[in-house]
Amino acid sequence: MAKQRIAYVDFMKGLCIILVVAFHIDRNAMGYHTNEMLQSFRVPMYFFLSGLFFKLYDGFADFVRRKVNNIFIPLVFFFLLGAVYLFCMALYHSHFSVAGAWALMPHEIIRVNTPLWFLVVLFEVNVIYYLLQKLLPRLWSVVVAIALSGVGYVLACNGVRLIFMLDIALVALPYFILGTEVRKAGWLEQGPHLAVRIIFALMVVAVLYFFAEKINMQERSFPDYLRLYLLPCLSILALMFICQYMKRPVPFISHLGRYSIIVLGTHQYLIAYGRKVAGMVLHEAGGAFAAFLVVLAVVLTLEYPVIYLLRRFAPRFTAQEPFFHERWRLKPAKALT
Repeated sequence: MAKQRIAYVDFMKGLCIILVVAFHIDRNAMGYHTNEMLQSFRVPMYFFLSGLFFKLYDGFADFVRRKVNNIFIPLVFFFLLGAVYLFCMALYHSHFSVAGAWALMPHEIIRVNTPLWFLVVLFEVNVIYYLLQKLLPRLWSVVVAIALSGVGYVLACNGVRLIFMLDIALVALPYFILGTEVRKAGWLEQGPHLAVRIIFALMVVAVLYFFAEKINMQERSFPDYLRLYLLPCLSILALMFICQYMKRPVPFISHLGRYSIIVLGTHQYLIAYGRKVAGMVLHEAGGAFAAFLVVLAVVLTLEYPVIYLLRRFAPRFTAQEPFFHERWRLKPAKALT
């Protein structure tokens, strides 16, 4: 039986992935201060939204199987897809020299498809919090997770990089936990009165305007510890309360949000084509912001056929169907329509 989707959550995911794409096109296109405000909660919100649906499931083996299906398999798939794309481009630009193409192709996972760092860290965050929930009482698991986030923060700020970005996973834990606690508190289905939502959102926007500072987790660029967590968490809750009240979220944004893992894994390779279209349309006379908007529109439009094709022909590799079923068994995939 298919899971019933929560419309405003897909809409929030859509907003989040659009901000991710926009930042990768031009991190300064919307102005320095606006960028600071948006970047202060852009990636934290992605961890929050993932935490909303955290479950212990039927033991560690079942939990890991589900996370392998939903995170690790897409991570490997999009890495290989990116590697094949880069190899073909390098082969083309080196005049069909296989040796030259191999030399030009990046051999690190982050360089092959940069946004995949998020899936690496998300997998680790899930496993870490699962172990804490299993080993400790609920309250203590939260306390220890927050303490670990402090450890990760100190390590990252002092240039100590743990293997597989574990230091970033520790820093990301509180955002993920906020999502789990919001669901447990029953706020996923029902929030405060509309007037309270609006007042809270306006207060958060004012605080963001004066105190926001960018958060770039991949580059380990963090503000002070209080602003690292307080401002993003308040911003995420304010946005959730407003989106929750929307009866009919914008379908275009919600669709991108529903399949945000596909957009995450593919948008990097569409940006170059968007820039070519922007150059042809504007003839370098439309200004930087106009070019940014054209590139963003092209990339998001191209994502529609990409989403369709990957859902149709690679559903088990893009978290649309389970790759491994119960007891790690493989079954034939059913293409989505």
